Amino acid sequence: DIGISNSSAMSGMSMASDALEFRLTSSDYEELKEAAAGIVSILNNRSDVALASSSLANAAPIKETLAAALVKLSRLRADATFYDPFCGSGTLLIEAATMAQNIAPGLGRRFQAEIWEQTPDGVWASERDRARELERRDTGFTATGYDIDPAAVELAKENARRAGVTIRAGVREIKDFVEATAYGCVVCNPPYGQRLIDQKAAREIYRQLGRVFVPEKGWSYGIITPDEEFEAIFGRKADKRRKLYNGMIRCQFYQYFKAI
Repeated sequence: DIGISNSSAMSGMSMASDALEFRLTSSDYEELKEAAAGIVSILNNRSDVALASSSLANAAPIKETLAAALVKLSRLRADATFYDPFCGSGTLLIEAATMAQNIAPGLGRRFQAEIWEQTPDGVWASERDRARELERRDTGFTATGYDIDPAAVELAKENARRAGVTIRAGVREIKDFVEATAYGCVVCNPPYGQRLIDQKAAREIYRQLGRVFVPEKGWSYGIITPDEEFEAIFGRKADKRRKLYNGMIRCQFYQYFKAI
């Protein structure tokens, strides 16, 4: 058995009677550890395929939780036309499609808790059915991504298929990005450039973004980067800035949504 006690003596507080005790048997520990591992894996839409192909990703790949936050901050509409011109393994595209269509995360997965004897029969199946009923697959939402690496494009498509969403993805450089639809929501995680030589290349990309992300009615753009000089390089002050962390990297999420 594992015994753990958490009392006021341990925390330095004066309430000596305040204590919490619990015990775990080794079998309980293994069962909880498996359940926790399953929960963590839900957050990884990219699956084992992407983990094995990490060389394809941005030097600072974005986590699913942060990607979902960026999409939420962008006020994505259910009928939106969403773009990520640096799609990599497709994380932002998948999160946008999932959110816009109200698809429950992990809907197709199996969980360790499903076999717990405390779980009422049929509760998981009924909740899955309820979640599917709440989906909105006919809103007209589209998600389109581009990358200069053909292997990354194929990876994004495969990850979207595994996640149960539909995306479009193709090989294209950022200089060729065009506003081909009446309205659009762009969210992207361009290369950061942590080394001096890489930073020069990254800043050239930021200049290109300023040229192709044209202020238009019905269009919004969100770019996450740690470069504090981004606005000067991009060529315009952001309409809104938010401080966020991509892992341990302090970044700013620059949002542009006002038409000139």
